[in-house]
Amino acid sequence: MSLREPPPHARASFGVGGAVGVVINMVLFVMDIVSDCLLAYVLWQQAQTDSTNIHVSSEPITWFIITLCIILIPMVVINLFSLLWYSQNKQCLGEYSVLHKMGKCATVQRVLMHLLLLGPLVRYMDILQYGIKMRQERKHVEMGMMRGSSAIMRRTPRGEVYAVLQMVISRDSAMLDMMHSFLQDAPQLIFQVFLLYRRPELITGTLQESPYTTAVQVWKIALGVTAISWSLVTYQEELRRSVPGKMKLTFCASITCLMWRAAMVASRVLAIGSFAAIYAPEGARTALTVHLREDGSVHMPFPIVTACVLGAHWLIMVAWIHAQGTNFCSGEEEGQSQPMLEFLYNCVMGLVHVFCYMNLKDSPSRRRMAFFYAFCLIENTAMISVWCVEMEPHLSVWFRAVMVFSVEVLWMVGLCCLIGYYAFLHPDKDNLGSSRNTASWRD
Repeated sequence: MSLREPPPHARASFGVGGAVGVVINMVLFVMDIVSDCLLAYVLWQQAQTDSTNIHVSSEPITWFIITLCIILIPMVVINLFSLLWYSQNKQCLGEYSVLHKMGKCATVQRVLMHLLLLGPLVRYMDILQYGIKMRQERKHVEMGMMRGSSAIMRRTPRGEVYAVLQMVISRDSAMLDMMHSFLQDAPQLIFQVFLLYRRPELITGTLQESPYTTAVQVWKIALGVTAISWSLVTYQEELRRSVPGKMKLTFCASITCLMWRAAMVASRVLAIGSFAAIYAPEGARTALTVHLREDGSVHMPFPIVTACVLGAHWLIMVAWIHAQGTNFCSGEEEGQSQPMLEFLYNCVMGLVHVFCYMNLKDSPSRRRMAFFYAFCLIENTAMISVWCVEMEPHLSVWFRAVMVFSVEVLWMVGLCCLIGYYAFLHPDKDNLGSSRNTASWRD
């Protein structure tokens, strides 16, 4: 009889580090909501102020509406998915589901919280609750019948249930956080960088208005980069936790991963946002309208050009992921295949790969990572170079040089953190170079 790996929840633990991580998630979620509300408010105030000036276009109202849509639509989607997964877990896991442990009153409270778009916050509270209960449900078990034999701490049967609950909720919460990051934070980052360029007097230091709007936008950008990188690291840790035999990330490894993700995302966002913000020629009504030049040529607004570039990038990524032969939605053990669901999964992961890399196969991924980051470097360099040339009449040389330098240096910082993580801090670093057939650079 062969020995098998224990189930993932058998290794589950919930200490101070886990509690701190959940608290950080809760703080980031609350700060994200507060920053969203402040951002919507200051843009609305700006739109109301500009609407009183007959010489100002109606663009501020458009920017406010777009910002509001980027805030609300992803929140609705995330909370709908959260409710759906609660229901699915009850059907699939039975007594190991959260809803099975609740009365009608608690269930109604959770539904109300999701209707208020606060579903992720409820999940964080569940993780804390079941993590604490999991620690409390332990007892000493004697290893022998003789007096004085050693004893070990083991979870009670109820503690095992709490361990499964905590693991399932943590996994779903990590997935929801990542979805929230790429459905809301990533588009919001690009759009707010775009809006900052719409006020050149801000860059030249001649802005006479209140700086509160700019301060909130910059805060939102910084918070968004942090939230995206944190969600990726959290998802990576949950993936490793759910796979038997995978070691946890150390504190230094987590920090290095955070810096790698943050630097790469910041470089990508600056390049895309700057490219989209290239000014329309004089005579164009708005930044989103096609303009006919005096020589008869058509000027395509750069926000639309940017959307086309990102759309082409997404298509390339979807085809590339499909060529890898992913099997996320296929039950290999049961011999089942679900090509439509697999294709949908590849489309969603293609959206993630617009901004950052994720290893989707448990196999060596050096070449895949090299291809992706080289592709993004070329794309980022091309976009920021076009921006630098096109914005020459509007912005000073020093500012354009700083932006180009920032995009390239941030990418290099991210690359150095990536190499440092895999070379020195990866839990499986000893296998990455020794066994070519079995080593995996899976995050």
